[in-house]
Amino acid sequence: MATTGAFHESLRTNNVARFMSYIDDAAIIAPPGEPHVSGKKAVEQWYKGFLTKYRTSVLVLSDKEVFVGDRWATEFGRFDWSLAPVDGSAAVLDHGTYMQVWKRQADGTWRFAREVWNSSPPARADVSH
Repeated sequence: MATTGAFHESLRTNNVARFMSYIDDAAIIAPPGEPHVSGKKAVEQWYKGFLTKYRTSVLVLSDKEVFVGDRWATEFGRFDWSLAPVDGSAAVLDHGTYMQVWKRQADGTWRFAREVWNSSPPARADVSH
């Protein structure tokens, strides 16, 4: 879907206004290690708060699977997300898997409805076997 490409590009360029233009009013996100966030206004607040601390320097999505139905589409894949803290401290690299659900609107456009993503830090040596 072309919409997902534009949506992710807005995150790559830290463009919150454009990013939010793709969000459904009833969107829910589930960031790793945090409670889920419900509703477009709450999602916008979460991203604004996040982007006051970090700027995306690189976002690579790979191994994507996209399933498109009549009213819903799902995207599943892996991500590598490099974040530059705005305070100038060392960059953070997050990686893991994600799943997004997109909802077709009455006018035929697609809006981001749900997302869950997990961080996959390397396994500790004492628990990897």
